[in-house]
Amino acid sequence: MRARRYLRAGLTLDQFFDELNARGVRYAVLRWFETLPDVDPGEDVDILVADEDLDVVGTMLVSHLVAPRRQKFDVYTIWGLPGSDYRGIPYLAPALATGILERAVLLRGRYRVPSPLDHFDSMAYHAVYHKGARSGLPEAVGAVPQLAGAAEHDYAAVLAGLAEQSSLSVPATLRDLDAYLAGKGLRPPLDTLDKLGVSNDWLRRHVDEQFGPADAGIPGLAVFVLRERAAHQLDLLRQELLRQGWEPLETVPLHGDAAARVTAGVRGGNWGRGPWPVGGGPPVAYVVAYDLSASVRADTVTGAPPYDLGRVTATKLRIRRRFLDSMPRGERCNPLHSSDQPRQALDYLALLDDPGVLARARERIGKTTAAMVFPYPVVEVIPSGRRRAVTAVVAHPEFGECICKLFYPSARRFLLRELRARTDFAALPEMPALLAAGDNWLLSERYTDTRAHVRRQLPGVRQIQLTTEASSALAGLAGALNEKGAFLLDLSPFNLLSDPRYGLKVLDWEFLQDYPGEIPPVVESPTVVGHAKGLSGVDVPVGVSAQGESAMTVFHPVVSGLPAWALLSWPARLVPAVAEVGMVLGYLYVGLRTVARKTVRGSGKRLRRRVRFLLVRVGERRSAPRGPSR
Repeated sequence: MRARRYLRAGLTLDQFFDELNARGVRYAVLRWFETLPDVDPGEDVDILVADEDLDVVGTMLVSHLVAPRRQKFDVYTIWGLPGSDYRGIPYLAPALATGILERAVLLRGRYRVPSPLDHFDSMAYHAVYHKGARSGLPEAVGAVPQLAGAAEHDYAAVLAGLAEQSSLSVPATLRDLDAYLAGKGLRPPLDTLDKLGVSNDWLRRHVDEQFGPADAGIPGLAVFVLRERAAHQLDLLRQELLRQGWEPLETVPLHGDAAARVTAGVRGGNWGRGPWPVGGGPPVAYVVAYDLSASVRADTVTGAPPYDLGRVTATKLRIRRRFLDSMPRGERCNPLHSSDQPRQALDYLALLDDPGVLARARERIGKTTAAMVFPYPVVEVIPSGRRRAVTAVVAHPEFGECICKLFYPSARRFLLRELRARTDFAALPEMPALLAAGDNWLLSERYTDTRAHVRRQLPGVRQIQLTTEASSALAGLAGALNEKGAFLLDLSPFNLLSDPRYGLKVLDWEFLQDYPGEIPPVVESPTVVGHAKGLSGVDVPVGVSAQGESAMTVFHPVVSGLPAWALLSWPARLVPAVAEVGMVLGYLYVGLRTVARKTVRGSGKRLRRRVRFLLVRVGERRSAPRGPSR
């Protein structure tokens, strides 16, 4: 359902408003209502409705795929219910919207409209936060409007007239109106301003000026907000943050006045169900967290990329999906919210009225960044997920350019696993050589990847197929690990390289772990099957779960051309020919699947375009003037 709707066929505007009044619907026409029931051609009627009355209004206003030639409406509710929101947030500040409905007056005995003061406030809100420079208003007194003549209405004249009616002395400029609304507590919260700024260039610049840069000088700081229906998932949230490369700094349960402030001041005050079957409920806890990838910064490490502000949203969405996987489809909700960037995180923390939370967060972040120092000059930082460590090419005085992996303080167990792999399994030909190690880093040879292990690229995906020589070597590696009671999760084709001098190497050993109990046959080992189902206390990488979900490992038949049991047990002379046939079949399977998916998506688009075209033609024929009947 969209905010844009159309008057039901056979109903006039006056009949529509008479019906609303007769049913006691709480509503208000927000603006341009002076000439009702006459509406200028092409104009819509913007109407604000109480949340509980939206269904009643929906019986008289309908959505259409193709716009009919009937009066169009944009319908909004106080809390931005689905189909009555503005870009996913309430159209007006809830306090303003509530006041408008409470103080609405009847115009000419039929149309409920805002009181004069509410009319001014809502018009100012619309001009500043929805329109910005497109309103035609100047930024400040004496300034020239940026988009003079582009506005659909003369907002300056309208606002001046409304101000005079309400005995207000507020210059009709963007800055003055924003200050006026802020003084009345009607300016949207910061996270809402940021969302509105996506389509309002002036507002985006103004927010930066008022609140400082988006990273707030603390890149990586975020606040994750757990909602009521997921309150029992608090421990899982902290675990998932660690898994995604974040350090949970502090958990703050929300009670009393703090809960009320957060409910009103975060997410635009909109805690409705949105597009989900059920609502997630109000906020119940903050988890203040730090993105550890931000601990190696461009201003302190040569070649380090600037912090990616999109990481917090990506993390939120991944964790949300993990939560939803455990919910029945009909009971799914939005269980988790987050700040979008550090500036918003500071705003969220300010609502707690407890400066100690931020002070403690700063202290822990400072300790983390102080520990994240490469032991040798950095040549370049290597792109990676940076969930447990940052990897860079460094210049060593003895070894020359080599690879340094610098681990986060909370990832020490992963460092110890890498060190164990390089020592206990150093005899394996696929093991990278360990050159040196420190308290939180290790140094490896810098290899050159010839991709000699790659048989072919699979069509339409990033995945590859391996040569039979590479697959056989990795089968031997899996057996050697299993004999010593160990397994390696995440043995992915993406973690391989082939050096012209040293041959095939497996790069990532952070998930080398011991069996907690009985050692299974190698064909059933997590190294081969790609998951740790049934094993407790096992660290699993992103994309793998203890419930049996796995990423595509080097032993997947599409990658190797053979079932794992055959690769691990058949005589070496049989493997190449049969594996090649299997890889060709796998290649064809992936190719056909890719083509089928593209065809279905393309057919769907073509079908939608065709249906839309036919509906438009039908609409044109119905609206065309008919000739005299014979």
